[in-house]
Amino acid sequence: MEERQREHEERQRERQAEKRRKDREFETERIKFERDKMDFELLMKATEVKEASSEISEDEYGEDNKEGSVASSHARQMIGVKGPKMPCFDERSDDMDSFLHRFEVYADSQVWSKGQWAVYLSALLKGKALAVYSRLPVNDAQNYRDFEGCIAEAI
Repeated sequence: MEERQREHEERQRERQAEKRRKDREFETERIKFERDKMDFELLMKATEVKEASSEISEDEYGEDNKEGSVASSHARQMIGVKGPKMPCFDERSDDMDSFLHRFEVYADSQVWSKGQWAVYLSALLKGKALAVYSRLPVNDAQNYRDFEGCIAEAI
């Protein structure tokens, strides 16, 4: 009789262990499903953002967005594009040519339109370089090559 009781208890422990194993497998599968669902949602959001950025070629009024235009700037603001995240030019310790080269490499890596480079660069200037920028006519201040030339001459 005791042997039957032990066999019965052993089978019961085996059933409980099997149930726990199946519960763990089920939970693992549920977590995998949730992760796949979140990955899919993330992919869909990334696709939406990519499509929105490719639609910037026309603004809400149907006007073409040329590089550096106000409409282009407005469209970038709508999708949250921000200015440069690099240190400002320090005329006491930085060389202007090196700084401009570093800025150009950074701007290329950020895939900014060349029409916006002068505006982004102006946000990184202080002191004499900023004074030069503030004295430039609007057209020169918005053209990176003209702006770069004026600053390089002045500093």
